Amino acid sequence: MQRKERKKLKKGILVAIEGIDGAGKTTQANILQDILVREGYNVSLFHEPTDGKWGQKIADLAKNGRHNTSPLTEFEFFYLDRKEDVEKNIKPAMDKNEIVIMDRYYLSSVAYQGARGLDPDFIEKENMKIAPAPVLTIVLDLSPRVALSRIKNMRTSKLNHFEREKYLNKVRKIFLEKFSNRSDVVVVDATRTVDAISSQILNIIKPIVQAYEG
Repeated sequence: MQRKERKKLKKGILVAIEGIDGAGKTTQANILQDILVREGYNVSLFHEPTDGKWGQKIADLAKNGRHNTSPLTEFEFFYLDRKEDVEKNIKPAMDKNEIVIMDRYYLSSVAYQGARGLDPDFIEKENMKIAPAPVLTIVLDLSPRVALSRIKNMRTSKLNHFEREKYLNKVRKIFLEKFSNRSDVVVVDATRTVDAISSQILNIIKPIVQAYEG
């Protein structure tokens, strides 16, 4: 079968997929990448937290508990992990005029560390100093109760320390109250089928991508 000719963009595009744990971010990010690659675009998909030094510290907090880790220290772990991700992965891909899909990005820090008491505006402003802004952020929205039920059904291991209903209710509230009215954010109903959600995301993103074609 003949390989489809690669489509060239005038500049790199960054798209972020956000939402609480269990909302389906990874599933939708993978589907979006597959579709865009099939359509001829060069695409990189990155997940945060990463597997790097700082990402491993975050994974330890999720697995073993926060204990005496302050909200500010937790924020710093995510910030440093993201800074490294931008330098090693995100910026090089964008410099090659690729589409970059983020499975979580800095609005997650705003919502998750904001739910621990940090000022959401402070978190976003600090991240914008070191991380390129997405052209669009998709927030997958559903109730924490449904999300946690999904996680339990899909996984044999127990819920981690970030996956708590009371905490995720606060996280969801920040996502909706702070970002739902912004022009660069689209809130998507994540209670529907995987196909319905992916179709909506593609319909939103495809015109944006086409506008960047060289």
